[in-house]
Amino acid sequence: MTTRREFLRGLSALAAAGCAPAVQPAAPTAAGVPLPTTGFRYQLTRDWGPRPERVVHAARPAVVGTAHAPDPGALDPARLVREAVERAGGLERIVRPGDRVVLKLNLVFPLPSGTGFTTDVRVAEAVARLALDAGARRVVFAEGSASAPGTPLPFYRPEATQLAFERGGIRALARRLDAGLLDLNEAGREPGGRELVREVRLPRGLQSPAYWLSKAFLDADRVISLPVLKNHEYTGVTLALKNWIGVAPAGVYFRPGGRVGKWGLDHGMVPLARHIADLVAARPPDYVVLDALVGINSGVRAYPYRPGPGGPMRAILAGPDPVAVDAIACLAMRYDPATIGHLVFAEAVGLGVADPATIAVRGVGIDPFRQEFATPVNGMYVPGRWTGRA
Repeated sequence: MTTRREFLRGLSALAAAGCAPAVQPAAPTAAGVPLPTTGFRYQLTRDWGPRPERVVHAARPAVVGTAHAPDPGALDPARLVREAVERAGGLERIVRPGDRVVLKLNLVFPLPSGTGFTTDVRVAEAVARLALDAGARRVVFAEGSASAPGTPLPFYRPEATQLAFERGGIRALARRLDAGLLDLNEAGREPGGRELVREVRLPRGLQSPAYWLSKAFLDADRVISLPVLKNHEYTGVTLALKNWIGVAPAGVYFRPGGRVGKWGLDHGMVPLARHIADLVAARPPDYVVLDALVGINSGVRAYPYRPGPGGPMRAILAGPDPVAVDAIACLAMRYDPATIGHLVFAEAVGLGVADPATIAVRGVGIDPFRQEFATPVNGMYVPGRWTGRA
């Protein structure tokens, strides 16, 4: 539950960024009635304050491939992954023969595959096989999980990622494919050690001038983000960009006494959005394959996790531009990308395209699986509703 002190800190952060909180957010439509919430709410606006100085990154096509299974009885995740990737241009343009490819999963909590809360092992396998078919020498599954089961509540402990690999079926998959496993939380063998990480300096960092990240992650020839589609009480949505919170090692960013592993990063509304843009800028993904087989509509809660109001989406989105993939995924949830802070900042610094009017969507589009997602649980972040054409 949000305390009054946390709420006031959130308001201060919003004011500093030029965002005005509203006493009563606009009521959602009947299909998007918020789930039961506790604590306070405030509405974010399109005004995120002055945009940062643009940083020029390599241009990527703003193309998003989509695939959907209309019949739940004929769901084939591997086929959906292949279709979405092919429609977005294929991995052959990204992965070169001999590459070491890191697949950054979303395994925030140790759960069995198939819940929709973590990356489905079938999606992970399909992408890994596509990378190998494109000539990858080695595939590595990577994550830095935030918490693990505990009593009376989940909390962070060093074995969180290994538990997630095991319970999510990723360890068994790695054995079948002779792939590697990388715990992005590890920073060193001894307390305070730094032999497993390297400092990345960001001359134009939005929230911090530097971040410590895994050397094995930074040194990969190609990195592919495999997030899941979820809404989120701190960031509105958690998709390809938010997935990069997992690359911040808990061995550096764990705050003693915290329940989750990354609270050394400022989780205020605006600072967290800036951290996300910074982490992506430190090592942008080369490609995204977004797991929307379910689509989680219950925020950060691992239990009870709920799909969108129309049930599982049975969809995959893919593309080389992580901002564009996230923007189109927002439309699939009927959220306005311009009200998602980390998308606004990521586009501003040149990490991709967030304007739906400039993104080419290929395949089935999003109409077959688009749903009116609710206000994220706890209502601390109320994304604006998308009212334009999809």
